[in-house]
Amino acid sequence: MKGFDVKFMEELKNKNDIVDVIGRYVRLEQRGGNFWGKCPFHHEKTASFSVNSTEQFYYCFGCHKSGDVISFIREIESLDFGDAVKFLAERAHMPLPEINYDDEKVKEQKKLRERLLSLLRDTALFYVENLKSENGKAHYDYALNRKLSANTIVKFGMGASLNFNDLPNFLRKKGYTEQEMVLSGAVGEKNGRYFDWLGGRLIIPAIDQFGNVIAFVGRRIDGIKEQKYINTKETSVFSKGKTFFNINNLKKLKNEKGLPFVIMVEGHLDVVSLSQAGFSNVVATMGTALTKEQARMIKRYTDKIVISYDGDFAGQKATVRGLDILSEEGLEVKVARLPDGMDPDDVIKKLGAEGYQKIIDQAMPLIDFKLDLLRRTYDVNTVDGKRKYVTMALNVVRESASSAEQEDLLKVIRDQTKITFEALKRELYSLEQKPREQKVDQMRFNDNVGDRATLASRFVLASYLFDKAYAKENDLEELEFNLPVHKEIQSYILKQQAQNEKVRFSDLYELFSEEYEEEISRIAGLEAEDKSDLDFGGTYFFDCVRTLKKDAINHKIEKLTEMCAKETDLDKRKELTAEMMRLLQEKRNLI
Repeated sequence: MKGFDVKFMEELKNKNDIVDVIGRYVRLEQRGGNFWGKCPFHHEKTASFSVNSTEQFYYCFGCHKSGDVISFIREIESLDFGDAVKFLAERAHMPLPEINYDDEKVKEQKKLRERLLSLLRDTALFYVENLKSENGKAHYDYALNRKLSANTIVKFGMGASLNFNDLPNFLRKKGYTEQEMVLSGAVGEKNGRYFDWLGGRLIIPAIDQFGNVIAFVGRRIDGIKEQKYINTKETSVFSKGKTFFNINNLKKLKNEKGLPFVIMVEGHLDVVSLSQAGFSNVVATMGTALTKEQARMIKRYTDKIVISYDGDFAGQKATVRGLDILSEEGLEVKVARLPDGMDPDDVIKKLGAEGYQKIIDQAMPLIDFKLDLLRRTYDVNTVDGKRKYVTMALNVVRESASSAEQEDLLKVIRDQTKITFEALKRELYSLEQKPREQKVDQMRFNDNVGDRATLASRFVLASYLFDKAYAKENDLEELEFNLPVHKEIQSYILKQQAQNEKVRFSDLYELFSEEYEEEISRIAGLEAEDKSDLDFGGTYFFDCVRTLKKDAINHKIEKLTEMCAKETDLDKRKELTAEMMRLLQEKRNLI
């Protein structure tokens, strides 16, 4: 299975029960034969995520994602197949066997990834040694002047780039090629010259949730404000929109103590400073707008997040869309108001940890923050300003699904504008009569897509895959399927039967390519909904078998009809006609 021995994969799945694994990420409750929870892959208010402990797969009735324990870890931890297997092997304390990739391209990609991670690790150590050296004194003094302790510097693996040339020379001596240096993002190239991408800066490594150095952040120490922070560029191991700075320590904290909430800041040194002050539950973005992937990543650790961006009014207005992304993914979002012109690091230095804690304690819900921004944007003492404020503020109130919260917010608007509560409520009601803009569903998925024969094929295969008693009364080999994925599933079942091996639905996720994922999910949905265990399951199964047999006969008759129309030899036309008559009789017998 994708480079791993079949027996190893069976043992891996047996030692990583899907309910136990998913239960670490999702709160599950048993109802009937399955376990249910809120889907971790999309925002939902009621549990539609089903985990089948018997067949070891999951299925969501909301977003229609399905998979086995490996698929779940791949999705939830943003890993490729090999790393997901490694993750589960370590969890089960199983030695990882050597992978024998059949696909040379996959083998090369895996080898390159390992080389890049090794190069980045060596680069991090190189920077650390620079900071310890006499030549790194200016960088070290800069860190100390930022009130960072020696322990904090070590904890975050901080280092120094002394110039633009030393790193490429060091990596060459370590045996890395210039192509690998550039692909890692640590080294740049221009006109045939290779240089340290973060030359001259104080360095902080970005480490993923598995402890791999995947990128670096460079901070200027020369006092120039332009491009104070820059990251190494995106690579095959580093995507800005799919990670956070300090996510590695956040994971440790959750495992050790749990996480009631997470603080999100803008600057990387803000993270370091807050962590030193005792706020370990803090992350920073990597210099880009928030993404859905990042929102989902945070949701693995907590349901609550406090935004603590710099106290700059213009900047706060620009962040609202990003905060909506967090809210749309089901996170409870609050916003901490920092004093104007101050960032979290400034607050810690001037007000101390207690002062910053008070600001966090006073963080306001996102919807209140939006109203507060509007109040500071429009002058309600002017007619034009008041009208614009009311229009925009009512649109914000409309976002709330709670009537009680809406009423509370309308009172705030009333107090700010002196417009009566009744007038504001009438205006809000008139807005709610207008149809809301429909969001385009990016995950269009139809469980019942396909013609009658396709739907029948799906149910018949599900019956064999999930070992229904009535399926044993029929010979699968005599059935003909139209879709390539159905033909391949049929071949898998017949092969397992011939070898007296158990048919495992969860095997399909590793055996087949990604192009078949949607169809496999549709089959998973049949068992997750438990349709095939209803009283009419057996009757419906044999109706589906008849449908497939009649469909196969119809295709044969159509083909013979075409052949007959083209045939000029009278005797051969009689033979073709006789065969069509035989098939028609066979079809009548199926009724």
